Amino acid sequence: MPLVNFLCPDKVTRPISECLVKCPRPEGRCLRLPTLHEVGKDRPWTGKPSTTQSLNPTRMEYLKITKDYAVAPNSRAFVLLGSRHHYKLELAGKELDGIEVEKRLQGDTTGILDLLEPDELADGFYVLTDYKSWGSFAVAKFLGISDADGTYERHQTTLQLNNYRVKVEALGFPVSRLLIQCTVRDGNTKSAFINKIKENMPMLPVERMDDDYVQEYFLYKSYDLLTALENEVMPALCLYEERWNGKRCLKYCEVAKFCPEGAKVTKVTLEE
Repeated sequence: MPLVNFLCPDKVTRPISECLVKCPRPEGRCLRLPTLHEVGKDRPWTGKPSTTQSLNPTRMEYLKITKDYAVAPNSRAFVLLGSRHHYKLELAGKELDGIEVEKRLQGDTTGILDLLEPDELADGFYVLTDYKSWGSFAVAKFLGISDADGTYERHQTTLQLNNYRVKVEALGFPVSRLLIQCTVRDGNTKSAFINKIKENMPMLPVERMDDDYVQEYFLYKSYDLLTALENEVMPALCLYEERWNGKRCLKYCEVAKFCPEGAKVTKVTLEE
C-alpha cells in the first residue's frame, strides 16, 4: 500500500490517479502535469529492504509499506531536483569507459551505487562516490561546523556509503576512498554564507567503518522490518534521534497520522 494520494493545497486528500486525469479545484492544478506525474511516484516494495529503508526508522518504513498515504506535491520539490541531478550525472558517466554508474547491489539489503571509478591516486583501487543534493545547513552539519548537532545524520550517511563499499568489495572492487560529491542547493546565497559553505560542489570525504559493524547493522534493520511485516505488528517507536527531536514527526513524516506518537505530535486523529 504505497503512495496513492495527494494532499492538495486546499487541504483535501485526493487520489493521485484522479488528480492526473482532471483537477477538481476551480483554480486548476497546483503544479503542471509532468511534475505531478513524477512527484506522485514511489518505489514499490520488493520484499527486500533497500539501503535507504534500512537507514530510515523501521516504524516509518513499515507504515509506508502497509498504509495508503498521501504527500503534498510541493513537499517533493527537492526529491525531483535530486532525481534530475542524479540522472544527468548518470548519463555523463555512461559515456565514459572503465567506470560503473548506477550499479545495482544485492544482499540482505539492496542499493544503487551512484559512481565507482578507478582511483587516480592509487592504482588498482576504486573511489566510491555518492551524489547528494543538500542545502548548506545540511552540509555544515555533516562537516561539524554548524551549531546544530549533525552526529546522527553523519552516522547514517557514513553507514550508507560503507554498505555500498562492503558490497562492491565482495564483488572484487577494492575501495580506497569514499566520497560524497554534494551539490549545494542554496550555494552562493546569504544562507550558504551564514552556514560557512563557500563551495557549490564540495567533495566530502567519508570515513571507513568496520565491516562487521556495517553488516550487523543492516542485517538487524532488515530482520526487524521483515519480522514486523510478517507478524503484522507495528515496530517499536522510532528512536529519539530518528525523530529529530520531534521535528520529523511534526513536519517530515508522511505517515505520522498512522503512528500513535506522530498523531499526538501533529494533533490529528490516529488512523488505523
